[in-house]
Amino acid sequence: MIRWKIFRFEFVYQLGRISTWLCVAVLLALTFGMSQVVTPGDGVYPNNTFLITALTAIGILLWLLMGASIAGKAAARDVQERIHHLIYTTPVSKRDYLCGKFLAAFAVNALLILSLPVGILLSFYLPGTEHGELLPFRPSVYLNVYFLIALPTVFVTTALQFTFAALSRKVMTSYLASLLLAIFPQLIAMSAAKLLGNWDLVELLDPIGVAGLIGSEMQTWTAPDKNTRLIALEGMFLLNRILWLGAATGVLWLTFRRFSFTNPVTNSWWSRFEKRPKPQAETFAEVVVSGADTITVPHVQRSFGFATQLWQLLTMTRASFGMVARNPVGFTLVGAIALASAVFGFSIMTENGIPLLPTTQQVIGYLAAPVGNVSSPWVVIPLLIMYFAGELVWRERDAGLGDVADAAPVPDWVLFTGKFMGLGLIILVWLVLLMACGIGMQLILGYDTFEMDLYLKTLLGLQLVDYVLFALLALVAHVVVNQKHIGYLVALLVFSFIAFPSKFGVEHSMLIFGADPGWWYTDMRGFGPTLGPWLWFKLYWTAWALLLIVGGRLLWVRGKEQNLKHRLRLAQRRITRPTAWVTMIGTGLVFTTGSFIFYNTNVLNEYTRDADIIEWKAEYERRYGQYRNVTQPQLTATKLQVELYPDQQEVKIRGAYTLVNRSTVAIDSIHLGSEPGAELGEVSFIRPVAEVLIDRKFGYRIYALKEPLLPGDSLQVDFVVHYKQVGFRHSATKPLVVENGTFFTNYDLLPAIGYQRYREINDAYNRKKHQLAARPALPSLYDLDARKKPFSTDQTTFEAIVGTAMNEIAVAPGVLHKAWANDGRRYFHYKTNAPIGSEYAILSANYKVTECKWNDVAIRVYSHPDHNQNIERMLRSVKASLDYYTEQFGPYPFEFFTLVESAGPGGGASADAGIVYFGEQYALLNPDDSPGGFDLPYYIMAHEMAHQWWGLARLTPAYVEGAGVLIESLSVYAGMQVLEKKYGDSHLRQYVNYLHSSYAMPRSLVSASLLQANEEFLYYKKGGLALYALSKYIGKDKVNGALRSLLQRCTSGELLLPTTLDLYEELYQVTPDSLDYLLTDLFKENTYWRLKTEQFEVEETKAGNWLVTLKVQAQKVVVDSAGNEQDIPMNDWLEVGLYEEGKGLNEPLYLRMHRIRSGEQFIKVTVPRKPGSGGIDPNKLMIDVRLEDNVMQRDG
Repeated sequence: MIRWKIFRFEFVYQLGRISTWLCVAVLLALTFGMSQVVTPGDGVYPNNTFLITALTAIGILLWLLMGASIAGKAAARDVQERIHHLIYTTPVSKRDYLCGKFLAAFAVNALLILSLPVGILLSFYLPGTEHGELLPFRPSVYLNVYFLIALPTVFVTTALQFTFAALSRKVMTSYLASLLLAIFPQLIAMSAAKLLGNWDLVELLDPIGVAGLIGSEMQTWTAPDKNTRLIALEGMFLLNRILWLGAATGVLWLTFRRFSFTNPVTNSWWSRFEKRPKPQAETFAEVVVSGADTITVPHVQRSFGFATQLWQLLTMTRASFGMVARNPVGFTLVGAIALASAVFGFSIMTENGIPLLPTTQQVIGYLAAPVGNVSSPWVVIPLLIMYFAGELVWRERDAGLGDVADAAPVPDWVLFTGKFMGLGLIILVWLVLLMACGIGMQLILGYDTFEMDLYLKTLLGLQLVDYVLFALLALVAHVVVNQKHIGYLVALLVFSFIAFPSKFGVEHSMLIFGADPGWWYTDMRGFGPTLGPWLWFKLYWTAWALLLIVGGRLLWVRGKEQNLKHRLRLAQRRITRPTAWVTMIGTGLVFTTGSFIFYNTNVLNEYTRDADIIEWKAEYERRYGQYRNVTQPQLTATKLQVELYPDQQEVKIRGAYTLVNRSTVAIDSIHLGSEPGAELGEVSFIRPVAEVLIDRKFGYRIYALKEPLLPGDSLQVDFVVHYKQVGFRHSATKPLVVENGTFFTNYDLLPAIGYQRYREINDAYNRKKHQLAARPALPSLYDLDARKKPFSTDQTTFEAIVGTAMNEIAVAPGVLHKAWANDGRRYFHYKTNAPIGSEYAILSANYKVTECKWNDVAIRVYSHPDHNQNIERMLRSVKASLDYYTEQFGPYPFEFFTLVESAGPGGGASADAGIVYFGEQYALLNPDDSPGGFDLPYYIMAHEMAHQWWGLARLTPAYVEGAGVLIESLSVYAGMQVLEKKYGDSHLRQYVNYLHSSYAMPRSLVSASLLQANEEFLYYKKGGLALYALSKYIGKDKVNGALRSLLQRCTSGELLLPTTLDLYEELYQVTPDSLDYLLTDLFKENTYWRLKTEQFEVEETKAGNWLVTLKVQAQKVVVDSAGNEQDIPMNDWLEVGLYEEGKGLNEPLYLRMHRIRSGEQFIKVTVPRKPGSGGIDPNKLMIDVRLEDNVMQRDG
C-alpha cells in the first residue's frame, strides 16, 4: 500500500512538471520534423518500417538526457530539497521507497518515449502533410517498435540513471549515466567488431540500437523489407534484450543492497577511501565566568572599486575551476579517451587498415574535431561543457547558499564572467590533455618529430576558440532559462542544431552559432587561404558573444524574485554606462563583421543551399534534356595556354579544341557547356556561326553553323576561361588554385561539348519530387540503342604551356618538352604522343622531382620534398606493372609516365592517361612488406597502372550497366597479379581478405549481377573476387588471354564499344564446359555460398598416415532484386584444404578440388602428416558471407 502511495505521488509530481511536457513537445517535434526531411530510397514508401524504427532509435539518443532528469529527480530529489531527514525517519521500508520511486520514474519515461512513435505517426497523417502514396496504416509497426526497442531501452536506461542518482544522492549523476550509455557501449561494440571481425557483437552490445540495429542488422534489409519487415525478437537481438535487461536488473539489485536511510556523505568522493581518524574522548572544560572587557571595533573604510572586483573575478574563476577540476567526471572521461587513443593509436593512424606515419598533420586531423561532429569521440567535450555549465550556474543554489551568495557585495558581471573563465580554463586543460594524447600517440608509434607550433595553433588556438564560444552559449542558456533541467534540454537542442543544421533547414554559417567555413591543414598547403575566413567568422561570433555576456549579466538571477517579468525590470536597472558601451561595441561589430561576411558569401559569391543545387540540376534537365541525343562532334585535340597565379587564387586559360564529326550525319550546331564559377569569355570558330543561345546561369550555349559539319570534317573552337576565387564562401569548398597545392581538372573549369548528363539528378526520389522522368542509374545492358553510346565520348591529344609562380613546378599530361623562366615566372611545355581520353588535370606546387626510365618511357615523380617514404616503392610498382601488363595485355601506348602528389588528405590514388595522382596520406602509408605483411600501397599503384590498359584511352566501354566492370574490376584483377608476382601468395591472400571484409560488414545481399553491375561495390570488390576465383579454377594464363583478346579487338577497331557481354564471351571461350556453372554463378547471377565445416576428426592409420574426416555443410543461393533467396542444387567443385599446426594457408598439407553437393556431407582424406586445421574453400574463392567457419581447428 505504501509503495503504491509513493509511486502515485512521484508519478503525479513528475507529470506536473513543466519540463516533462516540454520534453514531450521536443520529442514530438523532433520526430515530426525528421520524418519530413528524410527521403526514402527506390521502391520504399515514406511510412516504411525502416524509417519508423530508425527515427525511434535516434530519438532515444535525445531522450537519454531527458530521462536523466526524471530518474535523477525521483532518486535524489529528497536529498536535494533537504527533506530526506523527514523521509528517512518515516515507517517506510527501503524496498517500498525505492520500488515506488523507480517504478514512477520508469512509468513517466515510458509515457515520454511514447512521443516518438506518436510524432512519427502524426507526421504521416496530420492534415497538410504531403508524402505521396503511403502504405496502409499498421498499428503493429508502432507497437513493435515501442515494445521491443523503446520500452526495454527505457527500462535499462532508467535503471542505470536511478542507480547513479540514488547511490550518489545527486540528481546530476544520472546525466553521467546517460552519457556513458550513449557513448561507451557503442564504441566498445564497434571497436570489438572491427578488431575481431565479428559484427554480431555490435548487435549484441548496443543497448540503444543505433549501431546494433540501424547500422548493423537493418543494413541487410531490401526495399520490400524496409517497407514492411518488423524487428523480430530472435537471434542476436533476443540475446541483446536478455543481456541488457539482466544488467538493468542487476543494477537495481545493487541499488537496493547499497542504499541506506542515512545522511549522505558530503565529503569528496575519494574521502571514503581515506583512513578515518579515531574519535577523541569527550573532555569538558571548566566554566569560568569573569567580567568581559569592552571591545572596540575599528572603523574600516570598505572599498569595492575595480581592484576589488578584479580580485573577486580571479577568486570566482579559481573557485569555478576548482569545482569542475575536483569533479571526477570531466578529467576521467577526457583522460580515459585520450589515454585509449594514445594506446590504440595503431588502429587510429591507419588508412584502409595500413599504418600511417603519425605526423602531426595526421594526429591533428584526429584530435581537432568540430564542435558539432557527433561521430568523433571528442563529442564528449561539448557534452561535458553543457553539463558543467549548468553545474556552475546552479552551484550556489544547489548547495543552499543562493541567498548568501546573492547578498554578497559581488557584482553580477563578476559572478557570470568568473564562472565563464573557470569553465574556459577547464577547457584549456582538456585541450592540453589532447595535446599530450597526440604526442603520446606519436611516441608509442615510434615517431618523434613533433610540430609543437602546429599543436599550439590548432588545439590551443583554433579549437579552443570554438569550445569557449560554445561554453558561453551553454552558460547563457542556463541563465536565461533559469530552470536547471530545462536549461540542459535547451542546451542539448542548441547543440543538436549546431550538429545538424541542415535538418532544421539552415545551412548558412552566419546563422549557426560558432560556425565557420572550416579550416584545413596539410603538409603541402599548410592552412592555405582558410584562416582569413575563419578569423572573420570568429570575430562575428565573438561580437555575438559580447552581446550574450551582456544578456547573461542583465538576466543573472539574484534574490527570491526569479520570474521573468521581475528579471526584465531588474535588467533595466542594471544597464550602466559600461554595459551600454559593451552593447554598442558588440552590436557594431556584429553589424560590420556580418556585413563583410555577407558581402563575401552572398554578393561576391553566390549562396546556394543543397536544395538550390538539386533544383538547378532539375531545371538544367528540364531546359536542355531535349538535346541529350543531339549528335555532336568529338573532341580530338586540345591546346592550352594556362597562366596560374597561386598567390591570388587565379587562373587564365586560352584554349583551342579540334572537333571532328565522327558520325554518319551532318551536324548543324555546336552545343557548348561551361562550368559554374568559371567565366567563359570569348568563344570563336574558324567557320561562320550564329549565336542561338547563351545561358550563363546554366552554362549552356548553342551556336548554329552557317554550313553543316559533314561526316569526317573538323573545325576549331577557340575560347578564353578566367577563374578567380573572390572573397570567401559560407562553407568549405574545393580549392582549385592555391599556393603549393593547385589541382583542377578540365571538368572543373574548361568548356565541354554537348549536353552534360553528369549534371542530371540521379536519385530516384528527387527525380520524382522534381517531376522528372524515372530512369535507371545506368541504361540497361540489353538496351541496344544505349550500347551505341560511349562511356566517354572524347579521345583527345593534349598540349599545354603552363605558367606558374617562380617557386613552383606545373604538371600536366604528356612529355615535358621544355621548361624555362620568364618575367619572374616559370613555364612548362607538355605534349602527348597519343590520345589521353576525356579527363585530365593540371597541378602546381613546390615539388621535388625524381626521374628514371623504363625502356624508352620517361618516368617522372613529383612529390612534396618531405614525403619520401614511398617513392621507391611506387617506382618499383610502376616498373613491375609496365613489365607485367606489357607482357600480358600489349604495349604501353605513351612515351611518358607521370606520378604526382596532389595536396589534400587522400589516402588513395587515381589515374588519367599516362599519369597517376596520389594524395598526401598515400605518401605517408607505412605498410609491412615482410612475407607475412600486406603492401597495399604497392597494390594501389599497380591498380592505377592497370588503368592505362583498362579504361581511359585504351578501352572505352558502352554507357550501359557493367561499364565499371570493364574499367575497375579488370584493373583490380590485374593489380592482384602484380602484387602476387612481387610478394607471393601471402600478400595476395591479405588483399583477398580485404575484399571479402566488405561482405562481413552488415549489408543487403540484394545487388545486380556483375554483367549488369551498377555500383562501386560490385566494380571494386565483387568483380575482382570473381576474376580471381576464375583464375584459380581455369588458370590465370587463360583469364589473361581472354582479357588480351578483348583488348586487341577494341584497339583494332573490331569492337568499338565493348560491354560485359563481350567480356563474358571471351571468358566463356576459355572456360571448360564442366565449369560453365561457375561462370554463370560469378557473372550472370547474384550468387552466394554458405559453406561451413562442422566437424574435424583425425585418426592415425596402421600405415602411419592420418585419416581426416570433415563434416561440411554447403548451400548455394541466388538472391533476386526483391531479396528472395532461391536454393540452387549444388554439385560444384570446391577446394578442400588441410594444414599442419603452425603453418599458414600458403603451405597446405593437402589442397584439392572436391565435388560438393548441397546439404550435409562427409569428406574423408588420407595425408602423411597430422593436420592441425582444415576445411572447405580455405582460400575464400567463393562469395561466402560468413567466412570464419570455413576452416576448423583440430581439438586437442
